[in-house]
Amino acid sequence: MTKNIDEILEIIDKRNVTNNRMYFDFHQHRFEYIFKLLKGLCDKDKYFLDIGSSDHLYTLLGAYSLGYENLYGIDLNVGSSLMQERAKKSNIIIEGCDLSKENIPFKGSKFDIALLAETLEHFNFHPRKLFVEAFRILKEEGKFIITTPNFLRLNNRIKCLFGKSINDDIKKDYGPGSHYREYSVKEIKYLLKVAGFKNIEVRYVDFDYPDRSNLNKIVNRIIGSIFSFLRPNIVVIATK
Repeated sequence: MTKNIDEILEIIDKRNVTNNRMYFDFHQHRFEYIFKLLKGLCDKDKYFLDIGSSDHLYTLLGAYSLGYENLYGIDLNVGSSLMQERAKKSNIIIEGCDLSKENIPFKGSKFDIALLAETLEHFNFHPRKLFVEAFRILKEEGKFIITTPNFLRLNNRIKCLFGKSINDDIKKDYGPGSHYREYSVKEIKYLLKVAGFKNIEVRYVDFDYPDRSNLNKIVNRIIGSIFSFLRPNIVVIATK
């Protein structure tokens, strides 16, 4: 029996593991979108890899919503007590990996699904190698799912029109949450094709983050309904 996100969070609480309720609430629409996407693509016997696993939020969705039995995650830093505890209690296999220097530490053609959710924009290195590695570790007909901000979204175009920067504030130091580089659909397609992916589906979506003003939401909703390529977020599903 599948569970919704609220039920999953309740399970995490009962296991005495600190949950990410505020984070889930802020990113609610994104999690619900990916939640439904995974439900439509997978079954419990398939192998799932979360690239940039962080606190295992997506692997936990797989564990408690679909009953996945083959859950894997990689991240730059996997030594936090939260990550280790969640991995142990949810039978998630995690590996540390510096994607700027290292290959994904799994054999080729192992996974049915590889997820790169809101991670691409945080890389401070050219991501070509990562796309090649994603192709390598996927089985034939395996899916590489990417979600990332749309560099050419309406808000960015308006900022440029008024002479404002679309990058993170230069007065602040870069940190784990910094967007080093955002990408257009054309650029992501290029990276996928260079890696060997041929079947590429692109969706323009609006994850409707709650920190936006009502005017911002209304304008994006109206313009996005007419010109979908101006929506704030990109979801790409590439098949090997």
